[in-house]
Amino acid sequence: MIAVVAVVLDHLVGWPSGGFVGVDVFFVISGFLITGLLLREHDRTGTISFTGFYRNRIRRIAPAATLVLAVTVLGAWLLFNQARFQSTLGDSIWGFFFAANWHFAAAGTDYFQASGPVSPLQHYWSLAVEEQFYFVWPWLMLLIFVLVGRRAEADKVRARRAAAAVLIVVCAASFAWAMWETANNPTWAYFSTFSRAWELGVGALIAVFSPSFRTISYTVRKIMSYAGLAGILVSLFVVSGESAFPAPWAALPVLATAAVIIAGTGDHSAAPGLLTNRISGYLGDISYSLYLWHFPAIIFVSTAMGNGQLQSLIAAALALVTAIYSYHLVENPIRKSNWLKPEAKLRGARRQGLSEGYKITALSLLALVAAGLVGTLLLSKPPTYDAVAAPAIVTPSAGAKASTTPKLDALQAELAAALKAKQWPELNPSIDSVIGSQQAPSDVMRCGDGKVSFDEGACTWGDPNATKTIVTVGDSISMTYVAALRSAIGNTSGWSVTSYGMFGCPFTTRAEIGTRNVIPEGCTDRPDAAVQAINRIKPQMVIFSGSTTGTDEQIKKITAPSTFVFLPGPPADKNIAECYNKLSSPEDCITTMKSDFGSTDRRLASQYGSRGFYLDSSPWFCSGNSCPSFAGGIPMKLDKVHMTEAYAQHIGPAIRESLEAKKLL
Repeated sequence: MIAVVAVVLDHLVGWPSGGFVGVDVFFVISGFLITGLLLREHDRTGTISFTGFYRNRIRRIAPAATLVLAVTVLGAWLLFNQARFQSTLGDSIWGFFFAANWHFAAAGTDYFQASGPVSPLQHYWSLAVEEQFYFVWPWLMLLIFVLVGRRAEADKVRARRAAAAVLIVVCAASFAWAMWETANNPTWAYFSTFSRAWELGVGALIAVFSPSFRTISYTVRKIMSYAGLAGILVSLFVVSGESAFPAPWAALPVLATAAVIIAGTGDHSAAPGLLTNRISGYLGDISYSLYLWHFPAIIFVSTAMGNGQLQSLIAAALALVTAIYSYHLVENPIRKSNWLKPEAKLRGARRQGLSEGYKITALSLLALVAAGLVGTLLLSKPPTYDAVAAPAIVTPSAGAKASTTPKLDALQAELAAALKAKQWPELNPSIDSVIGSQQAPSDVMRCGDGKVSFDEGACTWGDPNATKTIVTVGDSISMTYVAALRSAIGNTSGWSVTSYGMFGCPFTTRAEIGTRNVIPEGCTDRPDAAVQAINRIKPQMVIFSGSTTGTDEQIKKITAPSTFVFLPGPPADKNIAECYNKLSSPEDCITTMKSDFGSTDRRLASQYGSRGFYLDSSPWFCSGNSCPSFAGGIPMKLDKVHMTEAYAQHIGPAIRESLEAKKLL
């Protein structure tokens, strides 16, 4: 109960800060329960039936998990944009085969996937960790029992001691690995079975030693129970996303949960009332179904209705109702049915038990799918399109001074028209096609990939007879500007542009790069290589994008007499991959520019006097402080911060005007 409520609150409202430790509580409980089942089976039969164990696991875990996967994929198809639906479909396949943790770990450490919208199936990672642990642990236990002894009481004692010794080694090794991986690769550490095995192992150790714990006095049990409960509650508030997790901070909820379980072995009377009342018991009973349903409910409600207190209440109610129905109509009936039981045990009970289980499951699936379809149809809006408003062309009156920035004026007219759109226009390319697409043209992509040997000649564009050069440096924001700058300078202006940027790799010091969670291959050396190239080429202009706190230290290494231009990316607020769906309107994807937009670049430009220039990018993306998701019939961004290739080319003429206005071109 405590575990599932903590997780749901964390995902629903972001409170308490350590609500995610509920998963760690789950792991300890699971390790205790499953190992206890295996030990009792060995005590009773002298062996462990793997077919029986895995049949029971499938019957217990798979039906509800598969139902949620199916309904979530259906909901994604009805609600999400095409790219997000395809991503969810892929996530469901990983979830079905209990490999979601490795899938999400890879996505979290892959620069090109890490900024994508949250998957409604991301919570399946913990289920994958458990099942992977149980794929190995029963076999290891049986090996121990075979080597140590069979059914004699003395052999049972020796077998438990041997199992305990192995568990202690497993827990120690896993915790040590978790400490190292948390410090060096925290994303992998969070999702990794190897970094989490010690948590399930602690629960398993309690099961192994449970006969000894039954002799603990009532007074000690009561103290342990309340102290353990207090430890769990404290961990919900002292642990946060900034904590070193899962090691060492997961030790607090893990050991606290262990204390509560130990206190309850053989005697539950010492447990606090919070754990033994009927409401807590019922929430504990449905906790598995509630855990499965809560995250899709939260994601779907926020996608369809936005975020807020009312939406949170609706999501919570939806998760609770679906969990209750799922538990009573699917999870529990199938768990108690004869499905997957050996043939000999089905005689006389097959027809009633199995057929009733299937009937209940079929009716439940039908009801849930029907409810989802009806609800989505009621909420959905028919596809309609606005015409894309053309920019107003203003003819100067006689004697009036013509505008010095006609390209920017036309772009501003397009942006203002886009802000008035009430329904999605037909865009070229379509938003569905750009979401999840590459962040730059293919030839530019190769230049920013640290896995590919850098070729300066292949990463230079513009006038082949150029006498003046621009060098761009920075992270992916710099890479997305390359297409725009190529459009700005053309092929006959006497200018060329060379890109030394790299995706996911800011122009900063080695020390700062070492603190990042995701370090793309080649990133450590790229900033210094860029400095060496600038000092050798001596370009007229260096354009910095995606600047960080360490950019200034790296700039100090530049000896070339170049002009420094600091260029921020598009204002970042709404992620088109999240806000654009089958129920949304253009108003849902309008970004509001923050007051501190470009502050880092402004500060850096001011430090270099006449050499430093700040180039305000907001007029290319926003009208006033409001920034639409498209302009001139072209999608502006493909995620939260990166321009589409088409829009980068579209704003090239306006960028040229901005550079000319500052006498940089």
